[in-house]
Amino acid sequence: MVPLTEIRSPDQPGLRYCPTRSLPPYRYVPGLTPHPLRDPRGHSFGADRGLVRRAPWDPAAWPELPEWLYGVDCFNAFFFWEAHESWEALWASAPRDSVPARLLQGLIQIAAALLKIHLGSLAGATTLSREGLDKITACAAACPTLLGLDVRATSIQFTHYFRPLSERTLPPLDATVPRLVLSGISDA
Repeated sequence: MVPLTEIRSPDQPGLRYCPTRSLPPYRYVPGLTPHPLRDPRGHSFGADRGLVRRAPWDPAAWPELPEWLYGVDCFNAFFFWEAHESWEALWASAPRDSVPARLLQGLIQIAAALLKIHLGSLAGATTLSREGLDKITACAAACPTLLGLDVRATSIQFTHYFRPLSERTLPPLDATVPRLVLSGISDA
């Protein structure tokens, strides 16, 4: 089991699922902060962080998938670009039409939608949230719980959160952003 430790995200306490890996010193926001990989001032500059193909993985072994756990930590702390980067290697190494691959792709799109909200892009947030929600909702029908995540509840929470987009309004980036909560993790 993975131990839990406290972190803080904007206005909201949270739990760490991958406490052995520190969060980056800043959140990457295009146009506001240095690109983590391409800019010499980037928090991960020089790291070999291109799309890494990892070995095939078993969704049942999710408590032992540091890319998944760290991505959840990043997401919950509003490091949306960093969450996407962490999950991308898992997504790329999963069978393309599998439920785990679609769930990861949906979460990646939701993270990107949240970054678009931060940037004030209504069109980008609307498109990405819709695409992400479509994938997560389909996954919830096929597998209500996956990777320790209650996919059905997550789908409902994000559908509610993104509802203002249908009225051409950006939702706030605050404590109303649903957290990704994983079950079956001990605090020991």
